[in-house]
Amino acid sequence: MICRLAIGLLSALLVQACSDSSDQRPTQTAPVSLTVIPIAAPEGAPGEMRSLVFRVTMTAPQASAVELAYWTSAGSATAGEDYLDITGELSIAAGEIESVVAVDMIGDAEEEAAETFTLNISTSDNALATATKITGTIANDDTACETPFARSPNPWLVKGADPLNFAHRGGVIDFPENTLYAYAEAALAGADVLEMDVYQTADNQLVVLHDLSVDRTTNGVGGVANLTLVELQALDAAYWFVPGVGTPHDRPAEDYVFRGIATGDKAPPPGYSAADFRIPTLEQALARFPHNLINLELKPDLDGMGNYEQQMAVLLQRYGRYTDVIVGSFVDEATDNFKAVAPCVYSYLPLGRGLEIFALFLATGEIPDVPEHITAQVPPDASQIGDEIPGDEPIPIVTTELVVAAHNANLAVQVWTINTCEEMLRMTDIGVDGIMTDRPLVLEALLAQPAGERTCEQIDKAGRP
Repeated sequence: MICRLAIGLLSALLVQACSDSSDQRPTQTAPVSLTVIPIAAPEGAPGEMRSLVFRVTMTAPQASAVELAYWTSAGSATAGEDYLDITGELSIAAGEIESVVAVDMIGDAEEEAAETFTLNISTSDNALATATKITGTIANDDTACETPFARSPNPWLVKGADPLNFAHRGGVIDFPENTLYAYAEAALAGADVLEMDVYQTADNQLVVLHDLSVDRTTNGVGGVANLTLVELQALDAAYWFVPGVGTPHDRPAEDYVFRGIATGDKAPPPGYSAADFRIPTLEQALARFPHNLINLELKPDLDGMGNYEQQMAVLLQRYGRYTDVIVGSFVDEATDNFKAVAPCVYSYLPLGRGLEIFALFLATGEIPDVPEHITAQVPPDASQIGDEIPGDEPIPIVTTELVVAAHNANLAVQVWTINTCEEMLRMTDIGVDGIMTDRPLVLEALLAQPAGERTCEQIDKAGRP
């Protein structure tokens, strides 16, 4: 009896001990996605020490701190000459979702290509890194933009290869347009060129947005030129987006799958943050996509007070973006103003000059030399430019004959806006150099097929083969 009582008491004590021990252990938290966002920054003047700041972001806060260890390693940039190597640790406190890692750059006066280094990271068990090697880009800000670009060779001519896939506004139908998320996803899907429209805000900041107002795409109202940058970036730029459709305003709330990410009401997808679903500045886009081809459209400078074209030129110079961008406008005056302050940047024909040249082509079958521009960005027919060319039937613009004549004049032909697979295939067969599309996923799926065997039969509207 005594033995049985002793055993029972011992068992009870062991159970109690185990229970107490279990209660004292910290609660385990499921890992969240952690991303360090690649970034570029101008190096600065000789002797100046500027910081290239990597943003660390998580999809959700954790109940316990997330620990991050980091160290740099050289790429084309040289440690001690272009930047300072660092090793360190940071802690993202419980309940927080963001932090930063700063790397010092060493400014110089050398005219050189952008240089890169790697930020390596490792994380604690309660966070899963979307990438452990992140590229930092030191942008060349020393080259002046005072001489016209070299027209030959023309790097925008594909010379019989596949046309470049221009993600129009990042892909209006595939992704929430003009957001960093859209551009990143389009680039990951294989788009060759990121197409962006640029407006100036009430406080003279350059933002990436297509419309005069924010009404169609965001949860706000008002004209871009009447709103400050702070007001614009408080909006949800994905508010009205429905995947595969665009921005209808008459769908059930559940169809707007990205709504609320920008405002923090919904977690972002892995690899992204709330900021990726807001209206970005042009500088944020240049910093985020330093190694992607970019097409920039200058929108009208409505107030005429902000030195819009000069501001654009200065920003491109700071990031060393010359031969990997195309800049232009429908507005001839805006194009001319920009060319006057940035002659080294590739540009496309403005609408007025383009119509003059097209009329000459219709009369002679030839296109004259246009030394100040490198490409012609045109619609497939006159229906997309309204009443500029009158007539009952839309006048075809992009034909085999026009493409040949443009190439003879050393102009690349980039056609907009092509959204059906069949029309993409027709433009490819004609031999255009670039296709701007709201559906970069469809175009990428088409071009992924072997040349000569391409068909639209097996590609659905979402761009899946």
